Amino acid sequence: MASPVQGVIFDLGGTLMTFVGDWEAVQNEGVSEMLALFRRQRVALDEAGLGTAFLNERRSGFERAASTHREVTCAEALRTALQAVGAPVAAFEHIPAAVRAYFAPEEAAWQAFPASRGVLRALATGRGNGGSGLRLAALSNATDDPFIQRLVNRLGFRPWLSPVWSSALLGWRKPEPEPFLSIAQRWELPPEALVVVGDRLNADVLGAQRAGMRSVLVTTDEPADNEQHRQTIIPTAVIEDIGQLPDVIARL
Repeated sequence: MASPVQGVIFDLGGTLMTFVGDWEAVQNEGVSEMLALFRRQRVALDEAGLGTAFLNERRSGFERAASTHREVTCAEALRTALQAVGAPVAAFEHIPAAVRAYFAPEEAAWQAFPASRGVLRALATGRGNGGSGLRLAALSNATDDPFIQRLVNRLGFRPWLSPVWSSALLGWRKPEPEPFLSIAQRWELPPEALVVVGDRLNADVLGAQRAGMRSVLVTTDEPADNEQHRQTIIPTAVIEDIGQLPDVIARL
């Protein structure tokens, strides 16, 4: 008989929140905001060259992170791009502010799924789970930790999630088991008592399996590359909407 569920580790994007907008347009707008930040700070640099170099570094960073499961942060990509265009020393002092400016359009494009906050409240307080509240956490593959923390605050998830960790903070990316097991250790709970909820088979579900945890796949916004893993990475349960989660957790 499976151990009772005592904690849930949530993915964020595609699980508790959804992206609304055109991805490429939002990224380009972010680059424009970043360049404007340097301009306001009176940092003279090759703006066109920096924009191109930065996006190239972002793409190569995503590729390296996908193959090594070690995060390449947005700040690292920007630092390398600044070096590539021979930016003045003063530019490097503004990297944190420039990264925040870059993420501002993307941050505005993320919205909570309608049922997300209610689900978190229900699980944390025990409603729909036999009266026993669960520990809840968030674990996101992301290239900037402050960006994730701001989103969790703005979307109203913070009261129920602790810890909120990202790969930018930890270094490791899902599906490596270390981030999942670190949460289990923090809670002093066995891995088999935890459930991972996410939209990616090769990150959330595979990571749960490697950590000895159960998993729930959310298919509302699942990525296209899930199809290539459908027959080999099998979640414990599948739901079409995050609002179905409390009933599923009660049956695991």
